[in-house]
Amino acid sequence: MIYHKSKVLIVDDSEVVRHILSKALTPEGYTIYSAVDGEDGWRKINDLQPDIVLLDVEMPTRNGFDVLREVRENFKAEEIAVIMVTTQSDGKGIARAFEEGAFDYIPKPATESEIKARVRNAIRAIHLLREQKHLRQQAEAANQSKSAFLANMSHEIRTPMTAILGYTEILELEARTHQMPELFLDSLDTIRRNGGHLMELINDILDLSKIEAGKLDVESIACSPQTIVEEVMELVQVRAEAKGLKLEADFKFPLPAQIHSDPTRIRQILINLIGNAIKFTEVGTIRLETELLQAPYDEPQIQFTIVDQGIGMSEAQMTNLFRPFSQADSSTSRKYGGTGLGLTICKRLANILGGDISVQSELNHGSRFSATVRTGSLAEIELLHELHDTQGDSSTAAVNDKTTTTEESPLRGKHVLLAEDGPDNQKLISFILKKAGAEVCLAANGEEAYQAAIQEMERGTLFDVILMDMQMPILDGYSATRKVRDVGYTGPIISLTANAMEGDRERCLAVGCNDHITKPIDRRQLVEMISELSESSELCLS
Repeated sequence: MIYHKSKVLIVDDSEVVRHILSKALTPEGYTIYSAVDGEDGWRKINDLQPDIVLLDVEMPTRNGFDVLREVRENFKAEEIAVIMVTTQSDGKGIARAFEEGAFDYIPKPATESEIKARVRNAIRAIHLLREQKHLRQQAEAANQSKSAFLANMSHEIRTPMTAILGYTEILELEARTHQMPELFLDSLDTIRRNGGHLMELINDILDLSKIEAGKLDVESIACSPQTIVEEVMELVQVRAEAKGLKLEADFKFPLPAQIHSDPTRIRQILINLIGNAIKFTEVGTIRLETELLQAPYDEPQIQFTIVDQGIGMSEAQMTNLFRPFSQADSSTSRKYGGTGLGLTICKRLANILGGDISVQSELNHGSRFSATVRTGSLAEIELLHELHDTQGDSSTAAVNDKTTTTEESPLRGKHVLLAEDGPDNQKLISFILKKAGAEVCLAANGEEAYQAAIQEMERGTLFDVILMDMQMPILDGYSATRKVRDVGYTGPIISLTANAMEGDRERCLAVGCNDHITKPIDRRQLVEMISELSESSELCLS
């Protein structure tokens, strides 16, 4: 395929050479330009921005290598391709041309067919590079559109889920207090569980999107493998007991007392894998084995292996196991539910943490999933030969529990401004705050919130906390927060948002918020955050 109308600039101080090159290329349909030396050539390169430059090496005023260097510093490879025209046949000049960024070279003298072929190849290459750039831009635009869609979807679903889950929790508490019939409690429990499943699905989709975009944050902090396993076992115990399954933890020593990794992501992997084991096992035991892998020339890893006695899989069923939205077979989702995202996310998380996930399975005889993560350096790290006692903080926990149960109104005396445009969420969050003892002032948009904050300042006081929804009419939460900070308001502001994509928290903090909480709102987390921020603010003022 020949690309007609491509612009070719011939830069050579020899009129004879310019004529030979032009004569060979004119029949190809290119638009031909010429320059008589390096200085003239560089000027015309900037003016014309040709597709191809045929550049003589030895010229007065400015040689070809100087011009080539300027081209490569100022233009990308897909914008201009340079072919050096040279009498140097010892190889050194040719090698230098390639090192400086030339696409090809034409020896002097050269046949017409050779000139045509080399220019044709260069034009093909430059058009392929441009096409690749265009496709890359399209892919980036599509990825941005996907991220925008996911962010919008997250917001649109999380906002009503705040009301659904929040009111369900309130009704459950009231129903137990007033000893309502079992059917009433079962119905509320069904709403809450299904709402929770929906939130898990949303979080899985967002996690996968972040991983694919390379924007998932992971930590590398000191953490205890033993503690992680014990926390995970405690979290999944209720689900296992509900199916009559036995859970076991098996530690193979020696084990490092600490590793450097992301404990949150490790827990996410293990909870997902054990959750799958519980889902696909009807009778028997599920065992979590933990061991240190150390090979002489490899970096040490911790391996977590989940062994179940469930339905198992055939070789064919395992083929698509770690692909998004794939499951062992079409009947799996009908019988057991799920989206097929969990294992994909687990595998990619394990990869990010320097490990992998592998599976061994036999149909009707159970499965064995092994997840490895890098430990980081184990120099000066204690190797355990038995389990450590991790119950040392129980007394503190007991004190905290006692404090929680005895303090019925943790926000008593607190004056909170709630800026929220949704009537359902206004009522829900107001109820939560008032139940905790707070006095609540409502604002239906960012402008009302701004005016309320200003009026409070004029009275010589501040709200103990402003809860600022970030998506509101008239003036959104971002603009409202900036405005109150610009006039010197120093009280704590917590952003409320249904957005949970990469950078949402940072964006809220950047405009002046002190902290951030996502919808659906966790009642306890919200009350604790308000209590802590208001207390720390009072300490700063005193």
